[in-house]
Amino acid sequence: MLKRRSSSQWIILAALICLIISVPSSAAPKKKAGPKTPPLNLPPLKTQEQKMQLLGYIRQTMPTRRIAQRINFSSADLDQALEQELGPASQTLAQTIDDETFIRRASLDLTGQLPAPEKIEDFIKDQSRGKRSDLIDELLESPAYGRKWARYWTSVIFYESEANRRRVDPQALEDWLAEQFNKGAPWDYITVMLISATPERNKAVRNDYGQDFGPNNFVLACENKSTELASQTARIFMGISIKCAECHDHPFDNWKREQFHELAAFFHPYTYKMPDQTDPKIQTVVQPRFLLGEKPHEKMKADARRVSIAAYLAYNPKNYWFARAYVNRIWSELIGDGFYDVDSLGPDSEVIHKPVVNRIAANFRYKDFDPKWVFRLIMNSKVYQREMRTSNSAAELFTAVRPSRLRPDVIANSVENLIGEDQSIRKEIMQAFDMNPSLPQDALEGSIQQALLLMNNQELQTRLSQSELKQQLIKISSDTELVDSLYLNVLARHATPSERERNLSYLRDSEKREEAVDDLLWVLLNSTEFRTKR
Repeated sequence: MLKRRSSSQWIILAALICLIISVPSSAAPKKKAGPKTPPLNLPPLKTQEQKMQLLGYIRQTMPTRRIAQRINFSSADLDQALEQELGPASQTLAQTIDDETFIRRASLDLTGQLPAPEKIEDFIKDQSRGKRSDLIDELLESPAYGRKWARYWTSVIFYESEANRRRVDPQALEDWLAEQFNKGAPWDYITVMLISATPERNKAVRNDYGQDFGPNNFVLACENKSTELASQTARIFMGISIKCAECHDHPFDNWKREQFHELAAFFHPYTYKMPDQTDPKIQTVVQPRFLLGEKPHEKMKADARRVSIAAYLAYNPKNYWFARAYVNRIWSELIGDGFYDVDSLGPDSEVIHKPVVNRIAANFRYKDFDPKWVFRLIMNSKVYQREMRTSNSAAELFTAVRPSRLRPDVIANSVENLIGEDQSIRKEIMQAFDMNPSLPQDALEGSIQQALLLMNNQELQTRLSQSELKQQLIKISSDTELVDSLYLNVLARHATPSERERNLSYLRDSEKREEAVDDLLWVLLNSTEFRTKR
């Protein structure tokens, strides 16, 4: 009598199958035929626990892990490598920012929130040598870190989605991502859970597609369409724009139409057929094949294929796109410019300072795809801690940090920091300041709607005038202390001597001190500095 396999045995079997890679005969010597692979009768790989176990098994078998102990790439190494790449341009490096600017920049970047005035004062007074690094570590352990970056990635996934909004739940995805980031989940695990999600429709409940489970919403955002999943997987997790190849060979990059549909076949539950270019009624069967040539087991079921493509993404040593795409996105968000456009990489695309981004990406892999490691590496570097200025040429990139518009959720956080929580105003801000998270900063433009929202919104003005902050300010007897408190609360910095004198003069000349405080609050709220990174 045959013994029934345990669940752990099935998981190991699935892992082994997922690691099978078809290699052309010209690339490897032929081996003697071994025992035939048993028929695939795997249980569904749908639970988080199963996928986690499978992922762990695959990670342990990767050769790159064996050399991880010998790899060490520090922020100082990053600065040195970048200065070598910059060459003559390294003579024009911007100055290092002061502590006041650093704490605001780091807080907004990692948590999306302004630091409290007392936190700013304590940080400035702190004389310890490693206080900036300590601050970065502290912010990375804050729950606000996971929430801020969960909102960013949810926006990346949903910004171009055309899915029926009643059948998706972006909030569930955001909550799940926030949980993963806060507990230090590696990026490869997050990717596996998103790509391998298998939402199922509950026919008993209208519009119930399992969207209450966060990862399902990546698939649902793509409407569970094989072609859309292929396009978005390549864009988000590889930084590759391949969508144009769905209908024809890519006009700008060396992607073939067949490559696109071979990628799409991974996500199809049954036999995938590619429509003919001239006559859609004519269809050709296409087998799943990854962009680098790997094929899953020919009898592998759909849920296992999705796990396998995630494995090919993360663990194929030849696939530098996966690690580099994440690194480039984070770098672009923190520095204001990327090594390339975040979702437009192709075989023929130009990469600025390629040796630098490749070294960061390689070490990201060696650090087990730890997102926090990337933040620590970049933010502890000199390049991140430089003053801001606009770059006029590619040669000047990374000699300074580019002035960057704050994301709508960050602006909303800053407003609520002044007036208290207000869902109605928050919604208006999110809509008015909405921006494509994948566009480079130099392609983003402000709008009249944005300016008018902060300038003319009556409800916002009323809430600001009645705010707890306003009541605290008018109780300060010293005008000088009032101005300093005003700037610390709104802009997270002290006023400059000229600003202080101008504001003091306005307070002295005003007949009604309380109205003058209202005016000063309103002016700072509407300043460009309020909605940009400094």
